[in-house]
Amino acid sequence: MLSKLKKVQWRTAPFNILMPLLAMVGLPLYIVHSGVHFLEPLLLVIFLYAIAFVVSSGYHRYFAHKAYACHPVLKAFYLIVGCAAFQQSALVWSADHRMHHRFTDTDKDPYSMSKGFWWAHMGWIFAEDPKYRRDIFAEVPDLAKDRMVMWQHKYWMVIGTVLAFGIPLAIGFAIGRPLGMLLWAGVLRVVLTLQTTFTINSIAHYFGTQPYSDSNSARDCWWLAPILFGENYHNYHHSFQADYRNGIRWYQWDPSKWMLWLMSHTFLVRHLRRTPEHLIVRARLEMEMKRLESKLLKSRPEIWASIQLKVQGLRNSLEEAAEHYAKAYKVYLDFKEGLAQRSRDSYASAKQAVRQKRKELQALMKEWQLTLRPLNPTP
Repeated sequence: MLSKLKKVQWRTAPFNILMPLLAMVGLPLYIVHSGVHFLEPLLLVIFLYAIAFVVSSGYHRYFAHKAYACHPVLKAFYLIVGCAAFQQSALVWSADHRMHHRFTDTDKDPYSMSKGFWWAHMGWIFAEDPKYRRDIFAEVPDLAKDRMVMWQHKYWMVIGTVLAFGIPLAIGFAIGRPLGMLLWAGVLRVVLTLQTTFTINSIAHYFGTQPYSDSNSARDCWWLAPILFGENYHNYHHSFQADYRNGIRWYQWDPSKWMLWLMSHTFLVRHLRRTPEHLIVRARLEMEMKRLESKLLKSRPEIWASIQLKVQGLRNSLEEAAEHYAKAYKVYLDFKEGLAQRSRDSYASAKQAVRQKRKELQALMKEWQLTLRPLNPTP
């Protein structure tokens, strides 16, 4: 990692070195000397998850990817609270992230895994600013035209300092433990916020599965779910980055997805973007076919030759069923949105069609899984 640091970013290096040291050394010493007040870890958790939501739903899914539209009130909340993450302004964060998607795993990727695990994790933040930041407004022209974004870009460090350290300190004075609250809900919280975000760039590009694409290093890591607010389904995100969801199944831990869906029933959020089901199914089938063909051609080519046409035919049927389901679902949504102008019978018919197409798709998916199960060679 150090060999790649041609020039150290001294504006940020002291902060990113001293903060972890304070958390690892200062907090334990304080606990030994003064104990723990129950409000200290409690506020740490509350602040940690509140800011994780803002980084995930605001900085990432809204500003960087425009996965939905939000009301100015919610946008202002994202911009103000996001400062406390100490991950730059929304403008810079989004520019870095869009470059990451555009040039994943290449030298133009600011936190490229091709430069090593620790570089992707946090080595890149010690390096000099990438060249594209010299003309950053050209990289994110939509955000550069947004007055609220530009205001935050100018004052984010001042706002972040007040929120991240001033508020814990004030609460600490109120309970007679200013240093303890500052260390718990201020210093440790900032360190954990940074480190959990960094794991997306490192762990989620190194460990895990690739169910949707192997064109880059992004991976789904279900076991990172508790700390990443759904950002751990990174292979899906790189495959369908405009989707407001990362964990697309109901059982996949993605609090940002659930909260955005709830807010879409208010004035705060609208136009949630979802990837059509048939595109998701097609991506999964392509990856499963690729893995199956590779395994069988190496170990049991005669079996692959005998079932290739059957598997390919089942795959085509699945893709067709998924497309029919997507069309039926779109018709249903159109009826639902304009129910006052449409007959209830037509709406009920559209709803029934969605259920039927979903059942057909689920039946074919089950048949696909049962067909492939005995074909996967055991180690």
